[in-house]
Amino acid sequence: MSWAPGRGRPVAMPNDYTPLRGSRIDARARVAWLLRVNRLAGSPGPASAFVEKLRAHDCIVGTSTLCRYETGTEPVPMSVVRAYELALKLPAGQLVGVCAGLDRMFGGALAVEATASPLPRVDLLRVLGQWETQIENCSMRGVDWVNLAELLSKPSGPVLPPSVVHNWVSRLVTETMRSVHEAFTTRIHALGLLLTEPGISRIVLESIDEVTGAPGAQAVSNVLAVLGSSQDRFVLQWLVDHFEQSTGEHQWGAAYALLSPICRGTLPGDLVPAISRAVLDAASEGLDRGRPAFMIAQRLSASLMRQAVSRLGCYPAPTGSGARVQSPAGLSAYSSAALQESRLDDPMVERLLREALSPDFVERRHHSSLVLAASPYREVLANVAVDLVSSANEPFVGDSASSCLVYLAGAGQRRKLIELLVTEPRRRGSSLLALARSGGVPDGVDLTTYADDPEQVHDVVYAAGLSGHSNLRLFANSPDSAGGDAQQCAQWWRRVGSAITDRDARLPIGAAQRDDAQGEQAHTNVLHLVG
Repeated sequence: MSWAPGRGRPVAMPNDYTPLRGSRIDARARVAWLLRVNRLAGSPGPASAFVEKLRAHDCIVGTSTLCRYETGTEPVPMSVVRAYELALKLPAGQLVGVCAGLDRMFGGALAVEATASPLPRVDLLRVLGQWETQIENCSMRGVDWVNLAELLSKPSGPVLPPSVVHNWVSRLVTETMRSVHEAFTTRIHALGLLLTEPGISRIVLESIDEVTGAPGAQAVSNVLAVLGSSQDRFVLQWLVDHFEQSTGEHQWGAAYALLSPICRGTLPGDLVPAISRAVLDAASEGLDRGRPAFMIAQRLSASLMRQAVSRLGCYPAPTGSGARVQSPAGLSAYSSAALQESRLDDPMVERLLREALSPDFVERRHHSSLVLAASPYREVLANVAVDLVSSANEPFVGDSASSCLVYLAGAGQRRKLIELLVTEPRRRGSSLLALARSGGVPDGVDLTTYADDPEQVHDVVYAAGLSGHSNLRLFANSPDSAGGDAQQCAQWWRRVGSAITDRDARLPIGAAQRDDAQGEQAHTNVLHLVG
């Protein structure tokens, strides 16, 4: 198979020429690459033919403009990204969420579009009524939340009662914590849009604080991280305080959030001393609180990083050659598979793979993995990863492969992932999460056999909750775990429901909200199994 045209000049692929270990990346080039590679794979033929497809979706651009967009010469408006999704018949939000994430984290990825004219009052009431009904019926998709957030965050947008906004945002936050793939990236984008509106950003903060603070809440760090896109000084100060006072997922979430203004270069200078003190205090308390502190120190200054390492007494990240972004272990296998798939001279895919395979820069690893997952390379790269998890001879190959599968795995890798639960116990957490995000852990997999390991029990419950697994009831009700963290997590999942994919308009409600068709006898049998 080849995505390159059969005749004519070789396709020029955009590339990110910033230094691998530099302070910035070229987010605009990455958006351009994602559009070009999806077009080449999904719409073979001349650019002029694709321009006509865009025109059919009310996106009027010429071939020269298309070329400037796809080479990164000119930033791409979000409306054009949406039109690509429609023209290529991609899942709604697949490109939008990822491109918005690049822009939110690194800046400069997308063009600033002119504000659209306000909706007539009749139309405004109609769409608000539709969204209200969808929210009540649990049928909002990520792209619906984005449309609502765009409307509310405009200077000319409607002013709703704070109680209404709070209720809607709390629902959005809860859905985000349950969402996967484009359902997740679009909801995160919606929260990011709401944080740009000064009158709403405090409500978003209150909602996130309230929802993530619920007993047993999981995927907390994912939504806390979006707070870093706010320009509100109050929100940023809250993040510093939360990082200083919290532990576990909450501290990691605050750390991820603080990386956003650091990476964009927008962190207020007068907050640096407070962050530095919090980082060094956390590093003094050991590795559990010191690792997220080291992550911030790494990005803030070399001097602070050295001080954090001194407080920790060790360098808390892999240092072997196979773990570094310059030469990640296993890179050649992925690059060869990508070349065989596309037949393109594509240096960007290698750059993204370097960042996705290395733990050097966690924020780049996350966003590069999301970009690869939204590209047509996803399936072939996932096939390589699932083979390398268990067949790797080099250090770090298996670890990086299992991390990639959390983002890349799909239906084609599920059988091998189930096998890996048994054959690769050290990487079982990643395999469970990859399964849960690619359709769910099958009920035929007995998760109770893995729940006895205290280091894995939270991953097991998370996978059970995301999958709507039959063992979730046992984890929630077992007297052996009464009052424990894992039981609270299971009970939280039963309240809120399983994974949201946006492939089905109606979202699953929590198991605790359904009638229990199995009855008391089945409940007794389940409890007996753990006895």
